[in-house]
Parts: sequence; C-alpha cells; structure tokens
Amino acid sequence: MLNPNCSILLFVLPADLIAMNLEMLTQREQLMEDIDCIITDYFAQFDVNYDEELVKILCDAVCKNFPLES
Repeated sequence: MLNPNCSILLFVLPADLIAMNLEMLTQREQLMEDIDCIITDYFAQFDVNYDEELVKILCDAVCKNFPLES
C-alpha cells in the first residue's frame, strides 16, 4: 500500500536516466562551446589576444555546477 503522506511518486527507469544524462551532457557541451565562441568573438572585436585559461575556468565552473549523475 502506498503511503498516503506521499503526494507524488516518480518512477524512473534506467533507460530514462541514460537519456536524461545524455541530454544533460549534450546541453553542457553546447554551453561550453558557446562560452568559447563568446569569449573568442568578444576579444576578437577589440583585436586583443586573450589567455585560453579564461575559457577553461568558465568551462570548469559549468562542469562543477552541472555534474553528471553517476
């Protein structure tokens, strides 16, 4: 018997978890590509060279804040 105190029960199948992880990975990769393009284009308009470390730091923050579930 279901617990009457639980309003919603969610059942997630393993295939659903894989699909959700794949979607998150795809979105995360797209965000990191966007960051790289935005930084590159921004500094290019001023004809300024920049350190690739900035892109790496921002992409690391994306991975830290949006980790994949294992």
